[in-house]
Amino acid sequence: MSGAARERRRQRSLHCPPEEQAMIRGRAKAAGKTISRYVLDLALQDDPDVHPVVIDEEAQLSLLEGMLEVLGVVRLLREELPGGSGQSLLSAISAMAGERAA
Repeated sequence: MSGAARERRRQRSLHCPPEEQAMIRGRAKAAGKTISRYVLDLALQDDPDVHPVVIDEEAQLSLLEGMLEVLGVVRLLREELPGGSGQSLLSAISAMAGERAA
């Protein structure tokens, strides 16, 4: 390696427990890469400037809307039923399921 190439590189260290170090070493070997190349490739895979987001903004918004709808259903299941019984819809469903199984 030329002196100029050596100057552009700078050694870094990675601190982790021995069992994680062994896992990284094994995975790098299985991939046919040096540990440095393996770790760098993993880091660059998560870089949106190198690898753009897999789903577009419209798909992300659709997923968010779906999750908010599920959250709304969960909240309704936990809320007290009308009439002041102190019982939630979820507990009423559980009670009915228990009666059916008996």
